[in-house]
Amino acid sequence: MLLALGLMTIYSAHADWARQVVWIVLGAGAYIAAAAFDYRRLSVLAPWLYASSVALLLAVRLAGHSALGAQRWLSLGGFPLQPSELAKLTLVLALAAHLGRTERVPWRRLGVAVAMVAPAAALVLAQPDLGTTIVIGAVLIGMLFFAGVRIAQMGSLVACAAVAIPLLPHILQGYQRRRLAIFLDPGSDPLGAGYNLLQARIAIGAGGLFGQGWLHGLQGALGFVPERATDFVFAVFAEQFGLFGSLLLLAMFGALLIRLLRSAAVAPDRFGALLAGGVFLMIFAQVTENIGMNIGLLPIAGIPLPLISYGGSATVTTLAALGLAQSVTLRRPLLERREPTRPSGNISVRAQA
Repeated sequence: MLLALGLMTIYSAHADWARQVVWIVLGAGAYIAAAAFDYRRLSVLAPWLYASSVALLLAVRLAGHSALGAQRWLSLGGFPLQPSELAKLTLVLALAAHLGRTERVPWRRLGVAVAMVAPAAALVLAQPDLGTTIVIGAVLIGMLFFAGVRIAQMGSLVACAAVAIPLLPHILQGYQRRRLAIFLDPGSDPLGAGYNLLQARIAIGAGGLFGQGWLHGLQGALGFVPERATDFVFAVFAEQFGLFGSLLLLAMFGALLIRLLRSAAVAPDRFGALLAGGVFLMIFAQVTENIGMNIGLLPIAGIPLPLISYGGSATVTTLAALGLAQSVTLRRPLLERREPTRPSGNISVRAQA
């Protein structure tokens, strides 16, 4: 349902919807393959998969393609690959394998987890891609929480983050610093740095309760909303389907996220639970960040809305991640009830893998 709504919105935004159909088909194949594959075999391969994605991120720095002031893509056989999307999923796998080895997270294992995340986060931030960097950080903190880190350990991470905040303006690019300033006062530069946010909010407000109707959103159709098929696709959707349509979209994402948490709850092992939990965190962080920046509750960071925005790497990677969560669910322990063989006998319960 989310993919169908995304395709409708991409079509209304006059993007290359036919190519998006191809990516959805490829993503569906990745979903089926990942669901059929026994996720437990990835526990050993996870570090190598993550190391390969970091190598691809390094290749982007050396020979990547640039667009809109960012160097994020590699061209592989004519396919524009965005390695940062792969890095998010392989990071979830690597953290799940690392944190799932023990029931508790000692300080040394915590330090190794942070050291694992640092290279990918630094390379993605240098592209520059602040949005994906935030998602990587959210995945790290969330998976550490799911793994059961102690309050003192989590407090130490928060303290380190607080110390690093004053350095943020010196790390970010000039336009990223302007975005943070515009977040506080969008009207200070309505035709410059604040244009994206203002036009997105105008489009969302124009949708009203019931929307302008599919293919009837003027702000999106006439191109006033920038990046209308990717970063600001939610504004185009809200203009056409209104508040009720937006609430329905959020309800669909909520249902999907609840099912991911259920996959983590029924996982047969700790690695599977952390894997499904990591996929939940990855999608939750992206949805929160994208919709938050569209309505002005969060600074503009530039990140697609999962399953809705136009893009090949993001669509295929997200569907592959959902397929891995499905693999966890398919291999949960099943409880099978049998009828009692004697009137006084108890109902026996047998566990099957």
